[in-house]
Amino acid sequence: MNTKAVARNGFSLLELLVVIGIIGLLLVILLPALEHVRHQSYITKCASNLRQIGNGIQMYENENAGNFPRTVYVPTAPLTAGTGVNSPDPFTNGGPSANDLTAGIFLLMKYEKLPPILFICPYNDETSYVADSANLTGRSNFTNYRQNLAYSFANPYPSTAAVNAGYRLASNLRSDFAMASDMNPGVDQQSNVFNAVQGASNSTLETTNSDNHEREGQNVLFGDGHVDWKISPLCGIQNDNIFTSQASTDQSVNASPANAVDSVLLPDDD
Repeated sequence: MNTKAVARNGFSLLELLVVIGIIGLLLVILLPALEHVRHQSYITKCASNLRQIGNGIQMYENENAGNFPRTVYVPTAPLTAGTGVNSPDPFTNGGPSANDLTAGIFLLMKYEKLPPILFICPYNDETSYVADSANLTGRSNFTNYRQNLAYSFANPYPSTAAVNAGYRLASNLRSDFAMASDMNPGVDQQSNVFNAVQGASNSTLETTNSDNHEREGQNVLFGDGHVDWKISPLCGIQNDNIFTSQASTDQSVNASPANAVDSVLLPDDD
């Protein structure tokens, strides 16, 4: 009597375990690569933000005798940030305090009608940053610059000594002068921008990089409008630390530039 083999209609337990193991191994291999691709896309989008902001600065310069945006400037006054939010006019009583770092950036956004989302880092837009959604026309500053602003900009309020040394934010900056970047991390328990010195270890340099991209580095907008990814803040003219002043002797981040080639990108994250 002839017999016919009975066809199997499924997998054995061992075969299922093998398939599950293969899938798990592939996930272990692929997930880091996918995360790297995702992070790179954020870096690219962040660079695009800074490039568009750079275009906005250039338009502002063209319309304002080559000058960078800033509000009330008093060379002898300290730097401030986030003041005069509810004033519609940044140059009158009730407006931002003298030398308000964020008011000048807000003025650029408002004057050139740049979308607020350009001023937040896309990598952190679901955690630490939120685009300013309030009505811009009746205000002179960000609703909350610590939430609405993810980038730092060259200090437009230099001291008298810096001006005498040739510092001036205006059109025709050198192509290697840093105009803006991911937010200056400042000095706190996790960060110390003054640790950025030649010969420092990679682990030390991580404490000097912006928090925007897991301290791996920062996008930097330069004087000619191009944006580069830099793995340390020692990327200004002659390896200048773009997050500190060459004149600072007390580890104060909020300091004036020292001279014409000294980039000091502010505000900081503290």
